[in-house]
Amino acid sequence: MKAKKLLKKLVDFLDADEHKKRKHRDELRVLLEMLEKKRMKLEGALLQEGNDRKRKRLGKELEIIGVQREKGEQALQDLMES
Repeated sequence: MKAKKLLKKLVDFLDADEHKKRKHRDELRVLLEMLEKKRMKLEGALLQEGNDRKRKRLGKELEIIGVQREKGEQALQDLMES
């Protein structure tokens, strides 16, 4: 193979890796948005709920979603830096 063809293959390979990273970042952003919407919905339900048992369950779910969002945001930051 000639040098020009080898260089084109190398550029295509490097671009494919960047494309995968970009796609992964976009998917992660969508998931974070979905978690934020779910968090807002649960907060609304928590404010309206009168039953203590259900309030505790909703509080636990909110806590879990918060932790998941933090992990996702950290992963997104790591992807942005690399």
